[in-house]
Amino acid sequence: MKGLLILYNGFEDCEALVTRAILKKNDFDITTVTNNKNLNVFSATRLNLKADCYLENINYDDYNFLIIPGGPYVKSVINKNDYALTKILDIINYFNKNNKIIGAICAAPIFLGKLGLLKKHKFSCYPGCEILIEGEYCPNISTVVSDNLITSRSPETVFDFAFTLIKKLN
Repeated sequence: MKGLLILYNGFEDCEALVTRAILKKNDFDITTVTNNKNLNVFSATRLNLKADCYLENINYDDYNFLIIPGGPYVKSVINKNDYALTKILDIINYFNKNNKIIGAICAAPIFLGKLGLLKKHKFSCYPGCEILIEGEYCPNISTVVSDNLITSRSPETVFDFAFTLIKKLN
């Protein structure tokens, strides 16, 4: 199975990298994508990575699932009505309409909330982010599965998040 992992400047290091490592060790093909002007992406701790390709060059039909890490970038992207927000919302909408698995951790469930995708679902997210999301917030559950949506609380829950993704994908 093939998955997309979205990387924007300011993504949370362990949410992206630990999830990617665990999935790859379990034989999932993970492609990292960005909407940056170049493929270099800086994490929240300024770790410089090179994404595999640009989001705009991806055929969504080629992928079975989407992973969206949280991090400081979420707040900056969600507050702007620009191309970056449009692209991330477009890919989320596409994966959701095609009933593909979407995993969002920490602040990233805000994107799902922006689209109203969690209105009739239970979800988890970084404490404080729930005020921006309509749905049934589960503060005491680290990772929540609701239909094709998997949400998780924080960097502390990344292992549970990754293994829940694997279980759902298998």
